[in-house]
Amino acid sequence: MKYVSTKESEKARANNETKMIEQVQRFLEERSREALEIAKKKILKEKMACEEIKDAFRYYLEDWRDVIHPGLLSIACEAVGGDVEKAVPMQVVMLLLTAGADIHDDIIDESKTKYGKPTVLARFGKDIALLVGDAFLMKALVLLHKLENQFSTEKMNAIWTTIDSRFFELGNAEALEAYSKGNIDISPEEYWRILRMKASTFEAHARIGAILGGGEQNIVDLLANYGRTLGILLSIREDFIDVFEPTELQNRMRNECLPLPILYAFENPQTKKAILNYLSKGEISEKDAETIVDILFEEENVEVFRNQVKQLTEEACTNISYIPNKNLAYQMKTLIKGATEDL
Repeated sequence: MKYVSTKESEKARANNETKMIEQVQRFLEERSREALEIAKKKILKEKMACEEIKDAFRYYLEDWRDVIHPGLLSIACEAVGGDVEKAVPMQVVMLLLTAGADIHDDIIDESKTKYGKPTVLARFGKDIALLVGDAFLMKALVLLHKLENQFSTEKMNAIWTTIDSRFFELGNAEALEAYSKGNIDISPEEYWRILRMKASTFEAHARIGAILGGGEQNIVDLLANYGRTLGILLSIREDFIDVFEPTELQNRMRNECLPLPILYAFENPQTKKAILNYLSKGEISEKDAETIVDILFEEENVEVFRNQVKQLTEEACTNISYIPNKNLAYQMKTLIKGATEDL
């Protein structure tokens, strides 16, 4: 009876966590809806002479549902007592910047699919994808310049500095990752460094939100660190997901770094040899991916990695407890926990 009770308790806990994560998802969607609609309108109202470019923009906008970045900016603004409505124009700017960086990242990684759908690169080719990414970035910078009269010089200087440093850091991460293409011997520590640098845009959103809200420097830094940690954990989640997807796994073997769980498994020479037998094939099948997953979750080094992820999650939840708004702190903790659910 005790065993049955324990199983029921675990099931109830899992159901509660799922409900909490769904609640946070709706929470983020509500905070991002207005900015997303404005950003889409800003792009669609532009005159485009080339029909293919116009089609590429529409194609990207159809499934443009980035709620985490603008939601994070809004949360950070409110966490320091700021007016979230006044943050909407900055959400729009950051959405456009992030979209441009996202499309350029697909070009560098030669990513043909994302979330089960062909990327702009796959659908329209490299030249069109590059131009679309450039247009997003240019539009963002023009709008950011126009915002200079809406906020104090001190805030705008801090925002410009944040965008400059954090997006440059993202570029450095992309360069390191591109240099490491096809290198199966990259260490887990080096890849952790790349993931941390790539999470700089999440930090930027949280930091900018806190700056707009007028937060004290210590709280601004705390929220920025939270954003960085969230970005790292979401990347790790994507790495675990890619292990299950033969197409993504094959692309990462050829054009990117291998997922972090595999790099940890490679610390064991025998496990490395076993996995490479499947990764080295011309085409990785569903069955091959399933076998790799089975090998990974029996590997001690992967378990060590999962414990590190758990510790990082717990540290982020502990730090965010210092936020005065307890309801908001709860939502932020749930968001962090949702990033690592089922890993």
